[in-house]
Amino acid sequence: MSKKQIVVLLLFIFSSLTLTFPVSAASFSKYAPKLLRFEGAGYGIHKPIYGDRDFTKAEALRIMRRNYWDRFHGDQFASQEVAEVLIDHLINAGSGRNGENIKAFEAIIGVEQDGILSVQDVERANSFYFVDQIVNPYVKYRVLYYKSLREAHLYPGWITRAKSFLILSSDTIPNVKDLYLPQTIEKRYKHIKL
Repeated sequence: MSKKQIVVLLLFIFSSLTLTFPVSAASFSKYAPKLLRFEGAGYGIHKPIYGDRDFTKAEALRIMRRNYWDRFHGDQFASQEVAEVLIDHLINAGSGRNGENIKAFEAIIGVEQDGILSVQDVERANSFYFVDQIVNPYVKYRVLYYKSLREAHLYPGWITRAKSFLILSSDTIPNVKDLYLPQTIEKRYKHIKL
């Protein structure tokens, strides 16, 4: 066999293997049941934005997918958990003033904090071997963010929702206050008791 034939054969074998073993990626359809459980009646559709009418479940999911999952590159995350913890917060709380909720995610993954979730940011998140290094700190951020809001006491479900994304280690639930956050975020919320 010539070198060229060997290279072609190896390329064929490699491409066959990658087609046989699909790469796992985050999926909106896996997240949708959890989202619907959190949003409850009305499916979380903000009527002043989307129209003052009742939405079907299919319409609500289409809106959520297009305006959040697709907009924030959900299918490009390698980890379902990372995609969900971030996008769920963006659905529930928005991007925040000056993109603060995205900036917190960017700080956790160690990229420039511009408040715009880019494909490069997603690729950086995908480079983490242990996704709990992203998910659990972001859960802590979410809890601090919610507790900082004046109306937090009216909506205890916000914190329950955030904590539902914690990744357990060794069958124990991590204590949110013991999780590490970048210093800039810890400083901003130092007045909040957990």
